[in-house]
Amino acid sequence: MTKHVQAFFKTENDAEDVKSHLQTLKVDDARVDTLPDADNKMILTPLAFSGNNTHGMGAGGGIVATFDAKDGTPADDSPRPNSLEFSVADDDYQEALKIIMENDGHVSKEIYDENK
Repeated sequence: MTKHVQAFFKTENDAEDVKSHLQTLKVDDARVDTLPDADNKMILTPLAFSGNNTHGMGAGGGIVATFDAKDGTPADDSPRPNSLEFSVADDDYQEALKIIMENDGHVSKEIYDENK
């Protein structure tokens, strides 16, 4: 099985860097796009790591999205008009999210909901 991921970045270079890092994983259909007219209506959130490993084994392990503000929006609301979309094998999903997190990528709130 695979999971679809869409991450957002401040610059196109950031998105391209993550795309190149993802080549070590089982990723398909990776593409970078710039959305110049993107508005900030989508709630994006940074990722944070919880636990001792990237695969979510053990109590509380894995990547989870975090909200920094009480209203559910991240504290860093800088425009992120550059998106990276891809499909990733389930066994590489947490590692892909870790790569996004390490490169200041944000994801939609739905990924947070999936990882609760």
